[in-house]
Amino acid sequence: MQQILGRGYQIHPDALKLLEARGEEQALALLESFTATYPAAIVIEARQVEALLENTKVQEAHVNPDEFTATLTGRITQIYDGTGLIQRCPTCNRWIIDNFCMVHSDVAGIWDLRIKARFEGTDERCTLIFKRDMTENVARVTLEEAKRLGDAVMLERIRYAVTGKLFAVEGVKLKGGNFLVKNIREM
Repeated sequence: MQQILGRGYQIHPDALKLLEARGEEQALALLESFTATYPAAIVIEARQVEALLENTKVQEAHVNPDEFTATLTGRITQIYDGTGLIQRCPTCNRWIIDNFCMVHSDVAGIWDLRIKARFEGTDERCTLIFKRDMTENVARVTLEEAKRLGDAVMLERIRYAVTGKLFAVEGVKLKGGNFLVKNIREM
């Protein structure tokens, strides 16, 4: 199941149990089907997994990653809390504070990097979400280097790298005005 959690999904514990019961190969195929059926979902919920299991036969599905992508042009105007060096729950992948998960209580967190930022585009305003690989790319730092630098230095480094600059951002529109960044280019 590490391969499933390593994909960066936020999975509700009940949904994770359903996926684990299918075995890793079928669970991964179900996740491919999930992204096609629920492209804007932020957290994979048990009811969504159950609906997929009832209504579809899980097959080797290959989703065209460009189907739900969009490109935005604009500036990052603000960096939100939860940016930089963070810890995640090892079970559900949620962001945790002080080794406390809302679902699993006291846990030993797993280090991660992310950026949450306010984006003011020519046609749209939204919250950009950068996963670890994009954060490392933008901040020009690895997770290991970030842990050595510490929270405050990482946050300042990210602010310097992105705030106020004009960008073309490619990614996936999510519910609630969020946008998952897949590629970013300074203009």
